[in-house]
Amino acid sequence: MERGDGTLKPSGAEGRTLRNVAIFSAAALSCGWLGRLVDLKAESDAGGSLGQLIWIVVPLLTMTILRTRAGDGWKDFGLRPRMKGNGFPYAVSLLFFPVLAALVAGAGALLGWADVSGPASSLIAGVFAALLPQFVKNLFEEFAWRGYMAPRLLGLGYPRIAVHVAVGLVWGAWHIPYLHLFFDTGESLATFIPRMMIGVVAMAVLYGEIRLATGSVWPAVLMHTAGNAVVNTLVLDRYFVAREGYGWIAAPSPEGLLAIALTGLAGLWMYKRAGAKRRKSNRTIGEPKG
Repeated sequence: MERGDGTLKPSGAEGRTLRNVAIFSAAALSCGWLGRLVDLKAESDAGGSLGQLIWIVVPLLTMTILRTRAGDGWKDFGLRPRMKGNGFPYAVSLLFFPVLAALVAGAGALLGWADVSGPASSLIAGVFAALLPQFVKNLFEEFAWRGYMAPRLLGLGYPRIAVHVAVGLVWGAWHIPYLHLFFDTGESLATFIPRMMIGVVAMAVLYGEIRLATGSVWPAVLMHTAGNAVVNTLVLDRYFVAREGYGWIAAPSPEGLLAIALTGLAGLWMYKRAGAKRRKSNRTIGEPKG
């Protein structure tokens, strides 16, 4: 629809979607700080606090209200697994972060940037022990980000990369109040947070492209679960320790430059792969028959 000044005005459905995405974003950006306030008032900031529950639950709760009560509906949620014909993106979802962690940790050890220690059997046991709690946590997280914000914006016809960046910025900022749960660093937040945000945006491109490739939210859930189980166990349980002054490049988590580069390249490759498949499909459709 066109305004009197000649600029385009969103239609009713588009305006409603933009309004709802804005509501979702505001809830996501504020709930962590509300949770931190609750924890500080209760003098409880350990794992499993009430504030952390608020932080994890509010985005999913907001998404559910917007889909059921505010006109968004559930059509683009992506609940069906859609595994048939999607073996490759599912394999990428399960294997990418374990392979990335191995490559980055190995490079860090070889180049003298990090120390890798501890029995492999203990590391593997820790990863498997983390899978179920991380899966449950990532149902809340991915049902909100790849189950709501990404498909709602993509449905408006915005460029895919622009949508991934927007989702990544809100998703990254959502983490900031509880960074201490995921990152073990003595670095100044003034340099740490911008680099972490770039890393989360790179992940949002990769997660978002796999979401588009499959039409399902489940690969993102599995990818996030595998990544958290492997990387959190490796870093937080100190099987991997970056040497002083090298965390910014050697960490296998989103703030590490090597991890950012590999994730960004993988996301770009998935983006280019999807474009090539669409062009091939269009050429096939346009070929004369007979």
